[in-house]
Amino acid sequence: GELKSKPTQHSVKELLGLGIQPDVILCRCDGPVPREVRDKIALFCNVPPERVISNQTAPILYEVPLLLERAGLARAVCGALGLPDRAPDLDGWRSMVERARRPAGRVEIALVGKYVSLHDAYLSVAEALTHGGIENGVGVDIRWVDAEGLTDENAPERLAGCAGVIVPGGFGARGTEGMISAIRWARENRVPFFGVCLGMQMAVVEFARH
Repeated sequence: GELKSKPTQHSVKELLGLGIQPDVILCRCDGPVPREVRDKIALFCNVPPERVISNQTAPILYEVPLLLERAGLARAVCGALGLPDRAPDLDGWRSMVERARRPAGRVEIALVGKYVSLHDAYLSVAEALTHGGIENGVGVDIRWVDAEGLTDENAPERLAGCAGVIVPGGFGARGTEGMISAIRWARENRVPFFGVCLGMQMAVVEFARH
């Protein structure tokens, strides 16, 4: 748990060897960097103490700009660039973060695809669902459904209880029948869905509202 400044000093020394003098140093860590550590970094890296900024881990990614503002990053950057320092209007951002931290409820969305064993394959889709939930004041839980194992017969069981169904794009014929089964189930049960099946088959785009 002890913080060490040596790696930062070494990194700045390497930059100086390339002719680059940093104006601001962000110290990435899991908690606040104590003043004595920041003062030591400032001393050995030739940076003003107020420009050594603690960049700590946040429970929610979108809290990071608020933490950096509180730590004085904008002030340090404006000072380095010779710009006037003024307090930014972050009310809208704070409101968004508050909705993300304290959602009014939760919804479950079924994501039907053929790469669901590798969640990163659908990272942009998952993030879009998270953002949509924040905008609407709810948390979004994703139910990962393998399209290859989905049929008209088991779709009611595997998709039951979901507030919506999304079928991201996929290439080739593999899993297409399962995707179509998911879309068919959603349409027949009037569950909101958005689906795109790509490949040699015809592209299918459907969206239904309650």
